[in-house]
Amino acid sequence: MGKAKGESKGLAYLKKVRPEAIAHLLKFFRESGQHLEPRTRFLISIVTKVINLSPRGLQQYVRRALEEGATPDEIIDAVLCSYPCAGLTKVVDAIDVILDMNLPGFETLEEGAGSGAPPVDEPGGEWRELATREELGEDGRLEVNVEGRSLAVFHIDGEIFVIDGHCPHRSGPLIRGQVEGKTVVCPLHHWQFELQTGACQNNPGARVGTYEVRIEDDGRILARF
Repeated sequence: MGKAKGESKGLAYLKKVRPEAIAHLLKFFRESGQHLEPRTRFLISIVTKVINLSPRGLQQYVRRALEEGATPDEIIDAVLCSYPCAGLTKVVDAIDVILDMNLPGFETLEEGAGSGAPPVDEPGGEWRELATREELGEDGRLEVNVEGRSLAVFHIDGEIFVIDGHCPHRSGPLIRGQVEGKTVVCPLHHWQFELQTGACQNNPGARVGTYEVRIEDDGRILARF
């Protein structure tokens, strides 16, 4: 019996030398959470991985939870729920593991987002040219990359909005999202963001960056960051 991709050597060995016992254990594990939706089951698994401090297992279930629609705030809450059994050291170590994964959304949390307050954009900054009104075209939207920063520009009801180009969940391209009023819906998992504030309507712990906009007399669109 060969080792499956991503499978530990220990599990592969036990499958070979104790196939019946391992088969029963794995069957029990798979069926024990059958009445839980996947997102909830994976969040619970995060708690257990923090208690046992299994970095590889923690990484695995963080990714799975995110794929099932969990927010970065929910991931952090799951880690904190392990505190009574795990203790502070393991909780902090688990956060280190998650931050080292460089997942979208967690860098925002690290800087203090998720508090429910309006997004605090970078103070000051320089005005940078993004495009012209003509370049927005009939669609009223344009994706630009300025100094390594991906941005989405929207023209709606006479107003210009500039936000981060990718969803903090799974990096979905917001420029391809459906615009509903003054919100945009991520095309991947349908997270809905307010274009003015960046707040996520269906996942309050998430948000995208928004930028101050200035329109020059000649039609040039500038944003400050």
